[in-house]
Amino acid sequence: MSPRCLVVDLGGVLFRFDHAHRLRRLADVLARPADRVDALLWRSGFGADCDTGTYPDTAEIRDRVRDVTGFTGADDDLDAAWCSAFRPDRAVLDTLERHRGSRTLALLTNNGPLEQEVLLRLYPTMFDRFDHLLFSHRLGHRKPAPAAFGAAGKHLGARPGEILFIDDSAANTDAARAAGWTALRFRSAETLDRDLRSRLR
Repeated sequence: MSPRCLVVDLGGVLFRFDHAHRLRRLADVLARPADRVDALLWRSGFGADCDTGTYPDTAEIRDRVRDVTGFTGADDDLDAAWCSAFRPDRAVLDTLERHRGSRTLALLTNNGPLEQEVLLRLYPTMFDRFDHLLFSHRLGHRKPAPAAFGAAGKHLGARPGEILFIDDSAANTDAARAAGWTALRFRSAETLDRDLRSRLR
């Protein structure tokens, strides 16, 4: 069955992702060591809770960060540092556009309300070609949980065999295949171009 939906990851595919860079930026903004920032905001499980919708809006997330870290600065400074891990890769977007044809193009990402609000504001042209933006905080599940793929497929109105999924994580592509999706492990825009050329003839 030829796929009628292309579903791609955000961090590591559509955007280059550098968590260490984000930690350095947040360390400067929060005036705390980077390892302490990581412990407070990610290793504590807070970041994952944001991704699954425990904190339903950006204001609540910012308030929680302030409570945990003692930050008293401007929201814009916090937003920019939090989202500094993400850098758009327009070559990937162009590759997707070149091969999608009439197929549905969707994003499936493990991210929360803050990333969704800020990244769409900072980089609107990276998202305006997508038919669906499936952020995990709205689905209530994170990849590679089977429920994340089930919820995404239901939202798309597509059968598993109709979906081609692109992600940089082997755990996520393995889980997608277990859900009946076709999956490609992303490595670069160049290899993606070759893979899509062979798959979408």
